[in-house]
Amino acid sequence: MARRKSKAISPIIATLILIVIAVVAGVILYGFVMGLVAKTTANTGMLSGSTLTIQGASITTSSSGTQFAVTVVVTNTGEEPVTVTAINVLYASNSSLIGTIPSSTFTSGTNPVQAGNTVQFSGTLTYESTPNSFSSLPADGTPVIVQVVTSGGAYVDYQTTWP
Repeated sequence: MARRKSKAISPIIATLILIVIAVVAGVILYGFVMGLVAKTTANTGMLSGSTLTIQGASITTSSSGTQFAVTVVVTNTGEEPVTVTAINVLYASNSSLIGTIPSSTFTSGTNPVQAGNTVQFSGTLTYESTPNSFSSLPADGTPVIVQVVTSGGAYVDYQTTWP
C-alpha cells in the first residue's frame, strides 16, 4: 500500500496565523473598552475640560464655633453660562460629606456665572447635633474639599483646611 502525502501548513505558519488573530482581536477589544470607558467617564460628574475653575476657597468660624462661613471664588472659562446650585464641604481623606450650602442660602454670588466672569460665592454651614446636620466637627487643620456643584450635576473640587 502506498502512503499518501498530504499537504498541510507548517506548524510555524500556523502559530504565526494564530498570533496575528489574537493581536487583531486584542486591538478590537481594546478599542471597544476604551470607547465604553470614555462614555462612562464623561458622565461621572467631574467637569471635563474644566469650564468652571475654583480660584480659591476658605472656611472661617464664628465666635460661637457653630457657624462656618464658606467662601469660594469661581471663574467660568467656558463659552456658556454656568449655574452654581450648591457648595459641598467634604473630608479630603474619604470624601464623606461634612455639609452642603444650597444656592438658595448663598449670602453672595450671582447665578449664572457668565462666560469669562469670576464670581465669589459665600454661604454658612451651621453645626447642630441633629440628624440633618454634620454629626461631628473636623479637627482644626483637617484637609477638606470644597466642591462647587452646577445645575447639570457636574462639579469641581478645591482642597483647603478646616479652620
